[in-house]
Amino acid sequence: MAVFEDLSGRSAGPATLRARGLIVLAVITVVAVLLTAYATGYFESRFALTIDAATVGDGLAPGAEVKFRGLAIGTVEEIETLGFGRQRLELSIDGAQSAELTDTLQAQFTSSNVFGSTAIELISDGTGGALPENSTLTIAPDSANVTVTSVFRRVAALTEVLDTDQVQHLRDLLARISSDVSESLKPYFDTARMLTENQIDPLSLKLHRGGELGQGIDDLIPPLLDLVVGVVDNSAYYEPMDNRTRTLDAIDGLSYQLLVPLGKLLETNNPDLTKLLSTTLDLLVPITASLGTLAPAYDRVPTVIDGVSDAFPIVDGAPQLQLDVIVRTMPNMASAVSAYESQGER
Repeated sequence: MAVFEDLSGRSAGPATLRARGLIVLAVITVVAVLLTAYATGYFESRFALTIDAATVGDGLAPGAEVKFRGLAIGTVEEIETLGFGRQRLELSIDGAQSAELTDTLQAQFTSSNVFGSTAIELISDGTGGALPENSTLTIAPDSANVTVTSVFRRVAALTEVLDTDQVQHLRDLLARISSDVSESLKPYFDTARMLTENQIDPLSLKLHRGGELGQGIDDLIPPLLDLVVGVVDNSAYYEPMDNRTRTLDAIDGLSYQLLVPLGKLLETNNPDLTKLLSTTLDLLVPITASLGTLAPAYDRVPTVIDGVSDAFPIVDGAPQLQLDVIVRTMPNMASAVSAYESQGER
């Protein structure tokens, strides 16, 4: 292969070309490093935050998202194990988002998405002052940490319970008695069908009445509760021993002064009282029986009024008495009616 040779001596020599190549390589390397640092957020302002968790986040790993109000504002930089069931998490928060964090901030484990990856959720009610950098948040062991991984773990524990011998025995028992249970439930379904076929009021009306009953019960509960509260408040009077003794003495005095003399009075005058009660009952029983006939008689009043209306029809604007007379066994009246009809009148 032919080699180019510059006979004029003005072209760059090998040493110059090597220097130029090294310079270009250095420039490319610096640009690549700067672009990589920019892409990884090296030049961005970061806000350091530490979480002391008394429970372990299932599936949490470095690089997991840190969310605030549903948006990712940082990542988990480091996870340090402090013993059984305890972790220290180092978080890196976007400096522009850290201004919204307050000292009332709380943290919990949550799911980043429906596929189960675990993340950190920061929760704040917006009150309090600004959260200082390098602050430490705590996650209590009984905090409400709901992640897809924990849900799957609990479902797995539940399926282990369903796979026990007791549950299997229960399923076998249900399979054996299912026919007997169906025969026992058949009369109830027949009764329900009969009620459906012969119902007088529609179900909506019954629900409406049930709603009115519920409203009435709702109106009754507040005064009833007030009564119970009043009874409880007044029962505090009987807590001291002196008040209880005074109350018992008052009840005993009422018994001796009223109930005992009343009992003796009834015992002494029992024969006369028996006659008085017998006379009173002899008067009240017929009167009560008579009063009991008022309702049926009142129910027959519309029938009587309809009969009167039928007996006095309106003919040519004037009421007339209408009679049905049987004249087969009354010849004298039959001849009079015939003579009346022969005149062309009815």
